[in-house]
Formats: sequence, structure tokens, C-alpha cells
Amino acid sequence: MRPVSTKTFYFQSDAHSLGGFVKHPSQKIIPSQAHSLLPAVGGHVTTSTGSFNHDSIVSCRAAYTRVSGREQQTDGPWSMVTTSVVEGLNILEVLTAERIVAQVSIEYSKDGKYPRISFAGSRFDQLRVAGRDVAPVMNEKFMTLRGEADEPLSHKHFQQASRDQGRKIVKSANAKKAGWVSDRFGWMDSDPKPGEDRCVLCSLVDGVDQAVPGRSFGHVLEIPEFGRIFLGEFFISRGTVSLSMIRAELGCNVEGNLNISSLTTGGRTVPP
Repeated sequence: MRPVSTKTFYFQSDAHSLGGFVKHPSQKIIPSQAHSLLPAVGGHVTTSTGSFNHDSIVSCRAAYTRVSGREQQTDGPWSMVTTSVVEGLNILEVLTAERIVAQVSIEYSKDGKYPRISFAGSRFDQLRVAGRDVAPVMNEKFMTLRGEADEPLSHKHFQQASRDQGRKIVKSANAKKAGWVSDRFGWMDSDPKPGEDRCVLCSLVDGVDQAVPGRSFGHVLEIPEFGRIFLGEFFISRGTVSLSMIRAELGCNVEGNLNISSLTTGGRTVPP
């Protein structure tokens, strides 16, 4: 007979490979591809899709998502791995990639401590912008697969990383007179208001290691006659992680927003 648990864990995890909307030249929803949703009790779900092409604006050769969660022992710990993959990505012939992978591993302990979080496996394979190879510089602190002996990332680690990245982005934006960047990301280096439970914004990408056909500000790329690209952004709030490997704000003859390889993962125990 299975031992009686004193706590129940509710899993919350879902992943999409591609989705968004177009505002111009016509208003259309780009339906989410390969959506996987984990049952609250845990388990394993995988969804895949073949070739997809939306009005020659965004296409991919294939995509799949995978979500899994389990209780390792009675009363925890509880672990989840959430993955979203897009292969053969093409956005308006300007942004292409052979493979984009978003992956988050997260483990919650029964004592209620901050969960162990790892982004190991997340990556950009053969990313190109306007025909040029772009190699994102990944933040090694986030990419490590952490074992029991390693110091886990805490909320303070993410807060400090957010401050550091925000400060660098704003400094670069001020030097290049890009006011919209400072307006968008200046809050990252500010102190939260008393009692404010503010989520933390970070990026897996600290920058790109070569010039792009446009301007770059940390993980943000501004490409003429295309729009804005945001690489590896993630939000963390109360131990829940939302990751988007590519977010594109199209601002050319085609206007709209796209999300590529995105996921959200988290959970909570009852009683807390």
C-alpha cells in the first residue's frame, strides 16, 4: 500500500512551439503549434507537428513539445522538465534557424525552499539574421545542469542578474540613442516599491558575439525593415518560470508579434 502523503503537489506546466498574431496587412491569429499541457497530477505529455507555413510570414519544418512531472518520493521532492523545440524556422526570410530549444528543469523540495532551476539544454542552432550568422552569448550561470552538491540559484541570483543585464542594456541604449530600449528595460535596475511582489525579467543571452545588420542591446536586436528581436527572455515569479527563446515584434510591411519555443512551468503544494 502506498504511504499516505501529508502534502499534495499541483503541477502547472505547458509549452508551445510557435504562435502569435499579425496586425498588417490583415489581422490574423497565428495558431499555436504543438501545444502540450501537463495534468495537475503530473505525468508525461508530448505533442508534435510537421511542416507549418503561415502566409509565408513564419514557417517551420517541424516542431514538438514535451512536458513531464513526477513525485520522486512520498511528500516530495517534485520535479518537472518542460521542453519546446522548433526546427527549420524562417521568419520573413530574415530570421532563420536550424533548431531552437527551450528547456527548463525545476525541482520543488518538501520543505518549501526556493526550487532548483536549470535551463540546461536551451540553445540556438545556426541562428542567422539577414544572411549573417549570429552566435548568442549564453549566460553560463543559468545554463549549468545543477546537481545536489551545487549551490542552487536563488531569487536573489535572478534579481542581481536582472539588474546587471538591465544596466548594460540601458547603457548601450543611451550610447546609441535608442530611447525605446531605455523605456522598455529601465525598470530592471530600479528598486521595487515597498510590499511590491515584482516578477523578475532576465535573459539566457547576455549579447551577441558579432555585429548584426542593425543594432544590438544585450539580448535585444533591432533590425531595419524587419523589427525587433528578443532572445532568451524569461520571467520568474514565486518559483514559476516563463521562457520565450525568440520573441519578434515585426515592424515592416508585415506588423505583428511572434513567440518561438515558449513555455511556462511551476507548481505548488497544498498545504503550503
